[in-house]
Amino acid sequence: MGRFTCDWIHNILVVLCDGKVVCGCADPKGERPLGHLGADGLDAIWRSEKVQRIRRELNAGFSGFCEPCGLKRALGDNEPAPQRPTDLEVLPRIFFEPTVVCNLDCFQAVCGSSAGLAASRERKFFPLDEFKSMLREVGPRMVRLDFFNYGEPFAHPQSLDMIEHVKSRYPNIYLYTSTNGLLFNEEKIARLARSGIDEVTFSVDGADQRTYERYRRGGDLAKALRSMADLVEEKRRLGRELPFINWRYILFRWNDSSWQMARAKRLARQIGVDRLTWEVTDHPPTAASAKFQVGRPAWRRIYHEIWDSSQIGSALRGKRFIARIRPGRKSVVVRRKEKAKLEVAVKNRGGAPWMTQTFSGRRWVRLGAQLHDKSDRLLDLNYARAPLPRPLAGGESARLTIELPGIEQAGEYRLKLDMVSEGADWFANGGSPVIWLPFTVGD
Repeated sequence: MGRFTCDWIHNILVVLCDGKVVCGCADPKGERPLGHLGADGLDAIWRSEKVQRIRRELNAGFSGFCEPCGLKRALGDNEPAPQRPTDLEVLPRIFFEPTVVCNLDCFQAVCGSSAGLAASRERKFFPLDEFKSMLREVGPRMVRLDFFNYGEPFAHPQSLDMIEHVKSRYPNIYLYTSTNGLLFNEEKIARLARSGIDEVTFSVDGADQRTYERYRRGGDLAKALRSMADLVEEKRRLGRELPFINWRYILFRWNDSSWQMARAKRLARQIGVDRLTWEVTDHPPTAASAKFQVGRPAWRRIYHEIWDSSQIGSALRGKRFIARIRPGRKSVVVRRKEKAKLEVAVKNRGGAPWMTQTFSGRRWVRLGAQLHDKSDRLLDLNYARAPLPRPLAGGESARLTIELPGIEQAGEYRLKLDMVSEGADWFANGGSPVIWLPFTVGD
């Protein structure tokens, strides 16, 4: 690869269970460390000369440090390298690895119990007291903490203590975890549901035991499904909106049949998860689903149901964020600096509930207007917002008014109207149609 760019080192650090700090999740053995918590704090590593040098090199379109990494993105022949700040004060997000230990031996997985990854760590469990110390330093300003990396996070005997500590001391941190769901019991499910954790993903790759265990070797499908169902039920019993519960299903050549995928949908609907998504992978190569590889017709058909395509797409028809948007006029004409009001009718056509307020401050729905120039170049992603007059269930409609701020420069513009699940994603990224309106600003 020649020139490339990457977002990771501008937004995220990964903390391994032995205290080593790396740049991304594509360094499983910690072979390219940025620092170690035994010598420096996270803030010091985040603002170190080594990290700033890598950012400067990426601004120039190449970094030798990043060359072995699979997370980088190739730049086109005439594409300039994105220019980003190199000295960043606030570390917004970390991936935190409580343990490298896993209770499964997934087929040819780098973190499977027989793969030997644990030997690359100086210790296998991150101590609770060091976790609390790390958060004292970075927690007050952190935006998100991903409570997993390699290994099964709930194999750590104090994993729930860590989760409860985050949400009790730093409630504004968005706390996310991913699990195989096999180490829970009634008490742990109850604690997880009460902890305040924002989002939990269960990785379950099959709709019957024989298919499921071809990858999740040593796994028990009935137990994984029961853990999902128990967490859904406990959340309902408590009357809480959180945690948001995902079922993520990796597509392999042995579990990608229409029958398997349809059965997974039926199970997901019965359990009541918030979202079911497919994940497309090419690893291990001998297991990859041929028909769902990127660019294939089958892949295109499920594009908006794929995990990496959006934060709201779902394979569950009744849990989708799909809108019908009908503005009251076909164009908008104003003078310079003049505000405008636009009446818009909206309808929930996807089934997922549109909430007007949430405890977490995320996933409440509003109408958004994005401002583009006449060539469709984005000028302002968050140009205007309008709240819903009330929550909308599937099939319900409402009329609302969006106020468009005045614009200094006269000219021809375009408005893109779309609904947005705040803090999650725009509906368009989940397959919802948008509306474009000509927007003229006169002298």
